[in-house]
Amino acid sequence: MNKIKYIIILLASVGSLVSCELDNIDGPDAGLYGSIIDDVSGALIEQDIIRGGELELREFGYDNVSPQTMNYLVDGTYRDSKLFGNTYKVFPLKTNFHAIDTMVVNISGQTKLDLVVSPYVRIKNAEITMTDNIITATFSLEQTGDGNVVKVGLYAGADANVGEPVRLVKKEQNIGVPVAPVNPIETYTLSIDAGKEQDLKEENTYFFRIGALYDAPNARFNYAPAVEFMLEITED
Repeated sequence: MNKIKYIIILLASVGSLVSCELDNIDGPDAGLYGSIIDDVSGALIEQDIIRGGELELREFGYDNVSPQTMNYLVDGTYRDSKLFGNTYKVFPLKTNFHAIDTMVVNISGQTKLDLVVSPYVRIKNAEITMTDNIITATFSLEQTGDGNVVKVGLYAGADANVGEPVRLVKKEQNIGVPVAPVNPIETYTLSIDAGKEQDLKEENTYFFRIGALYDAPNARFNYAPAVEFMLEITED
C-alpha cells in the first residue's frame, strides 16, 4: 500500500512540474498587419469576408511545420496580432490579384507588410442609384490578364460585408468565353427590384456591392465599395 501511495505522489509531483513548465512558456509576442494595394491606383483591393483570400505563413526553424493562415478584411487590410517573433515565409493564397513571389519576412513586434499587387479586374466608373426601390448599378471593367471575366454581379446584404458569399439577393450576368478581354468602354447595367424581393423589407437599410469574377485557379471576386440605401415605403 505504501508503494502505491509513493507512486501516486511521484506522478502528482511530475505532473505539477510539467504544468509549471507549460505555464512558463511565453505567449505570442508579435504580429503581422498590412494592406492589399492596387499597384496602379494605390487603392485598397477589397475582399470577401468569407471564402475570401488568405495569407499563408510558414515559420522557420521547425521540421514539417504546419502553415498558418489569416484572412483579409473586407476593406483590403489584414492583421494577426498573436504570432511568435521569428522569420516566416509569407505567400498569398486564393487571391483576387495576380500571383507574387513568396516573401521572407522577419516578424518582430507588430510588423507591417503591404502587398502591392495587380488585381484581376478593376471595376471602373461604378455608380449605384435607387429609384422607386429599384437599385441600379452601372460600371465598366478593366482586366489585367489575358483570361476571361466569368461574370459580374450586384449583391445586396444586411451590412457592409456584403459580397457573393454573404448576401440576401443577387443579380448576376455571365460573360464567359470567348469574350476576352472585356471591352473597357462597355457599360454594364444590373438592377435589383427590391419591391419584388421577399428578403428585402421596406424601411430597412441594405448595402449593395458590385463584383466581378476572373477566370483563374482559386480566383476570388474583385469588388467596388458597397453603397447603403434605406428602402422606401411604397403605397399599395
